[in-house]
Amino acid sequence: MKNKIVPQQYAGQRPPKGWVPPLGQNLTLLGVYDNDTGYWVGLPLQILREALLAAESLHTEDRIDERDKIEVTLPDTSAQDVVETKEFEIPAGEVWFINRFNLVTAAEVSGNIRVSKFPKVSDVEKKYLGTDQAAGATTSYDLASAGQLGADLRLIGGDKLTVVGTVTAVGGTTADRKVTLNIYGRKARRLV
Repeated sequence: MKNKIVPQQYAGQRPPKGWVPPLGQNLTLLGVYDNDTGYWVGLPLQILREALLAAESLHTEDRIDERDKIEVTLPDTSAQDVVETKEFEIPAGEVWFINRFNLVTAAEVSGNIRVSKFPKVSDVEKKYLGTDQAAGATTSYDLASAGQLGADLRLIGGDKLTVVGTVTAVGGTTADRKVTLNIYGRKARRLV
């Protein structure tokens, strides 16, 4: 049996003039590479980009878990309404898919998360939570669930997560207090 050449399988080759897929095969030619011009012909780049984005999350390279926590400390005797932040930047060339935030607030401080991909509000990244998480609480936010994002949060190199801690105690803090963000998900191979 002869090998059948299907143009999509051989980048750099053109199908012969008048090429028609064999009977009974539903092949759709998305595009071909034109050796003369050096361009792909007929290939909508948006389709290729969307296919690569869908495939990207399937190429897991590492696990993201509590070892990748982000923690901010509000020092002892900090006055009420004092805000401290700690920023974490996704390393260049990496793509992270975050599926859960676990936010832990100590006594006397509330917490929130800022995501650099979100729109800015008064020149600062929008907070993930509409209202700061109360003091002395531990809550997990499953990002893919209804009422959250409805999907994993995709962050690429240069994107930032910022933990925000705010003193809520009327007399201020009576000891060093922490707000901790544990992030869960996976690092994947960046294709786009």
